[in-house]
Amino acid sequence: MKLLVADIGGTNARFAYKEKNNSDLNNFAYLKCSDYENIYDAIEHYQQKNNLEIENMSIAVASTTKKNDIKFTNNHWNFKQSDFLKYFNLNKLIFVNDFVAQCLSLASFYKDISKNRTLNEKLLNDYYLKTIKSGTPIKNAPLLVTGPGTGLGVCTLLNINNYPLAIEGEGGHSSFAPNSDLEIELLQHLRKKYDHVSNERIVSGSGIEEIYEFICFKNKSPSENLKAPIIGENAIRGEHKAYETIKLFFSIFGTIISSVILINGAQSGVVIAGGITPKLQTIINKSDFELNLLNKGRRYDYVKTVPIWLTENNNNGLIGASKAIVNPHYMSKILSNQ
Repeated sequence: MKLLVADIGGTNARFAYKEKNNSDLNNFAYLKCSDYENIYDAIEHYQQKNNLEIENMSIAVASTTKKNDIKFTNNHWNFKQSDFLKYFNLNKLIFVNDFVAQCLSLASFYKDISKNRTLNEKLLNDYYLKTIKSGTPIKNAPLLVTGPGTGLGVCTLLNINNYPLAIEGEGGHSSFAPNSDLEIELLQHLRKKYDHVSNERIVSGSGIEEIYEFICFKNKSPSENLKAPIIGENAIRGEHKAYETIKLFFSIFGTIISSVILINGAQSGVVIAGGITPKLQTIINKSDFELNLLNKGRRYDYVKTVPIWLTENNNNGLIGASKAIVNPHYMSKILSNQ
């Protein structure tokens, strides 16, 4: 197989290698995208450092993969899939969306979801999942995988003909729908800067910075142009403006999740992925996350039963990418020299 797998986001590029079809992933490496001029340089650095022979690649990217051109929303790397195949002289190459890979990494978990709570607890441990909200999964209903990082990923998992199929979309770019007077004020504040205020403008790393600026504006205090990691650290320490920022961040995230549950019928559960939530999870229950989640009027009960879990496994994207290249649903996406 000699397969390189990668998970490329707006900030980080993760890599691993699979020697044979039945081998485990190894040679894990995490690189910063900003340290490399382009994706070719990053891959060549990884390959040379680990002295790897590579014949195939399966790469998850924080971008749509339906066209030849790969353009990142939150990353300076751009390239063509066809050029990539020639450059590395590969037998097979596949690109999938990063949240498609997140979904595919959870395929076995999704298949085994049961109403038997004992079995669920074992599954949660096996897949490094933590319960954010208890519920009763409806077997064979879609599973939602979503979460904020540099951007906001949204993807839905189904089983079709006994193989997992992840429905790729750009849900992070759907329009922000405020759910309180404070959120309406936030929308009005952001409308002065952006014609379209997407959910990703708010529930993402840069979104934390936008909310913080708004909170400072309301408090008539300077924002100091703090970056999201510092705001998050300050929030955990209890600094008022940062704390209110992260509370509002998670409150809005609750609305987004419930809206996608209703749209896609994701009643088997929700898995929150991405790099931000694990670091700030202690603030979720202090926010209006669940209040907004359940504020669905006549469909309150529909959303109330849905369990929500948090994944803290940074390798899910790599695991999912390794599965994509052998999944029959994605054969049409494979580029080949054979």
